[in-house]
Amino acid sequence: MIRVGFTIVDGKINWMGGINYLRNLLYAISTIENKEIQPVLFLGKQAGKKLVDEFKDLAEIQQDELFDRFSTKWIRYTFTRDILRRNPLINQIISKHNIQVFSHSYIYGPDIKCRTTNWIPDFQHMYLPQLYSKLHLLVRDYRLRSVAKYSDVVILSSYASLADFKKFTPDYVQKARVMHFVSQCAPHEQKNPDYLCEKYNFIGEYFFLPNQFWAHKNHKIAFEAIKLAKTIYPDILLICSGSLDDNRNIKHILKLKSFIQDNNLGDNIKLLGLIPFNDVLLLMQHSIAIINPSYFEGWSSTVEESKSMQKSLILSDIPVHREQAPADGEFFDPDNALQLKEILTNKLKFVEERISNPNNYNLKEQTIDFGERFQSIIMETYLHEQKTI
Repeated sequence: MIRVGFTIVDGKINWMGGINYLRNLLYAISTIENKEIQPVLFLGKQAGKKLVDEFKDLAEIQQDELFDRFSTKWIRYTFTRDILRRNPLINQIISKHNIQVFSHSYIYGPDIKCRTTNWIPDFQHMYLPQLYSKLHLLVRDYRLRSVAKYSDVVILSSYASLADFKKFTPDYVQKARVMHFVSQCAPHEQKNPDYLCEKYNFIGEYFFLPNQFWAHKNHKIAFEAIKLAKTIYPDILLICSGSLDDNRNIKHILKLKSFIQDNNLGDNIKLLGLIPFNDVLLLMQHSIAIINPSYFEGWSSTVEESKSMQKSLILSDIPVHREQAPADGEFFDPDNALQLKEILTNKLKFVEERISNPNNYNLKEQTIDFGERFQSIIMETYLHEQKTI
């Protein structure tokens, strides 16, 4: 078995997209019939029992203060990696736990004592620089270029991201591998819609938007469309889940809440905040359709989960959504609320007749393919004769 180390991507335990991605990847690895890799997940000492329990059946768990974001040891590691370009602390971990490949972990540098396959989720900072401070832009740019330079393989989630990678770091294109991820979608605990209505205090049919409230996720256009649709369907309801914090733009959520209040949409738009993932899946399952109005994605977890459930999707017309969406996905200009309003009202016209419309998406087969694709990348990386610097 090749021992492959993972971390929660960049230590961001509040980034549900990253945690869900890792959970789905490790699960896919577990489905491989001829498994040749042993996942080892490194968590911080402060990782809660809930997080440990979530992954303990999918990977060997090791804990170290180095993986506690902003701990003294983490700060030392980050400084030596990015300023001195040395990695003694990580190399101690590699030696102690016999790690042969580190993957999806933002571990990079000229002196790493194992192979590395790093994942770049997207290049949104190239397209939406206004969402970042000047310092954040410089740091993000430096780190992604370092990932490209020092990794043996760079994993990208879409061909749209591959096109961006070619523009961003053309000298390292030979390192890039595209791997579409697959999301598991079955709720751990099945409950009927009454449970959701009672718990989250709503009545009737609804559209669902399960994205974190970051500015590039473009909730505003969905809210504007609801405002327009309300003139025809006064009881139209949009339910949103996801963290309400955007540390790049702390006023963002305040502006969205003001829009709801100023336009008397309190009964039409519900912001649930961060809720249990099982409830997210249940809300998806019982919704009219799932909306992703985002300006930018690497490969959307929302879309992937919806595909696995064979749910109706309403998507912003961006390249990665065109690449990822099922054949029956519906698209709108992410700056055109009227287009989105037309889609929503057409959906409501036929809500009484809504039936399941399977799209022949074989989740089990796709999951195994996902796991085997990753294993093939690891084997290629591990067996490569000479580390690329």
